[in-house]
Amino acid sequence: MIKNQVEMFAYAKINLALAITGRRPDGYHELESVMQSIGIYDRIRVTLAEGGIQCSCGKWSGPENLAYRAAEAFLSGLGSSQGIHIDIEKNIPVQAGLGGGSADAAATLQALNKLFEEPYTEEELKSFAAQLGADVAFCLKGGTQWATGVGEELKGLPHAPKINLVLIKPDQGVNTAEAYRAFDQEGKFSHLDYAGWQEALASGRAESLIPLLYNDLEPASMKLLPEIAWVKEELMKQNGCLGALMSGSGSAVFGIVQTEEQAEKIAAIWRERNYHVWVTHTMERGNIYG
Repeated sequence: MIKNQVEMFAYAKINLALAITGRRPDGYHELESVMQSIGIYDRIRVTLAEGGIQCSCGKWSGPENLAYRAAEAFLSGLGSSQGIHIDIEKNIPVQAGLGGGSADAAATLQALNKLFEEPYTEEELKSFAAQLGADVAFCLKGGTQWATGVGEELKGLPHAPKINLVLIKPDQGVNTAEAYRAFDQEGKFSHLDYAGWQEALASGRAESLIPLLYNDLEPASMKLLPEIAWVKEELMKQNGCLGALMSGSGSAVFGIVQTEEQAEKIAAIWRERNYHVWVTHTMERGNIYG
C-alpha cells in the first residue's frame, strides 16, 4: 500500500559567518557563508488529499507560504493535479535569520518526493530549491556547509563539533530586504577564509570557531534595530558567552557556551526579561523524518 502521509522535522539554521562579496546586475547580493543546522525545528506533515494544495500554518497559511510554493513547483514538474495538504507546526521564529520558511519548503520537497516514490533526484530537488529561495538548498542538505552565490551553491565542510547555544530573539524582527538595503548604504564587500574555517572545524573544538565568527549584515540590522547590539553585548559581557553573533539578517542572536547547564542559566535570565529564548545545539543534518 502506498503511504499517504509523511511527517518531517525541518531544522533551523544559523550563519556562523556571513560575508557579502558583491552585488549582481539583478540586484541580488553575492555572499560567502558558513551555514549550520541547529536543533530548533518546525514539524511538517504532508498528506495526499483531494482538491488542490492547502497549507495550514496559522497566520502564515496559504499560497504565500514557501512550503505551498514548494508543493506547487513539485507537482507542476510532474504535471500532476494530486491534492496536497501541508500542516506546519511552527516553532522557528520568523524574521529571525534562522531560515524557518526555507526549512519548511525543503522539508515539503523531501516529504513529497518520498510520498511520490522519489520521482526526482537530489540534484533535481536542489534545482527546485534554488527557484524558491536562497536558503532552501542548504536546508535540503543541512549540517555544516560553505555557501556561495546567493546562498544556493554549497560546498562541504568538516562537521561542526556539538556546540551548545543559547538563542535570544527580540520581539521585533528584521526584514531581510531592508537589512540588505541598509547594508548597501554603508557596508563594504568582504570575504571569508575557507581554509581557516576548514581547519577550525576539523579541530573539533568550539573555541576554535570563536575568532572566525563574522556577519556583514550585523551593523546594518543593528542600525534598523539597535536592541540587537545590546543583546549581543549582554551575552558576551554579562552572560560570559565564548562568542555571540547575529544570525543571517537577524534579529536572533546566538551565544556559544561551554555547557548546556550554562545555556539554561543564561536562558532563565533572558526569560525573566520577556525575551524569546531557546537552548539548543548544532546538528549534523537538516531535515529528518518523524
